[in-house]
Amino acid sequence: MSEKNIEMMKKLIEEKRLKGLKRGVTQRAEKTTGEYRKANRSTKKTGGVFDK
Repeated sequence: MSEKNIEMMKKLIEEKRLKGLKRGVTQRAEKTTGEYRKANRSTKKTGGVFDK
C-alpha cells in the first residue's frame, strides 16, 4: 500500500476510537443477589418406561 493510504487508514481508526470513547459506557442493569427463581416445569406429556 502507498504511504498515503496507510496514513488515511490510521486517521480513520483514530477517529473511530475517539468517537467510541466520547460516546461513553452504557449502564448495565444491576444484578439482584439472593433472588430465588423456581425452575420452569415442562407442560408436555412425555412417555414413560411403560409407554411403548
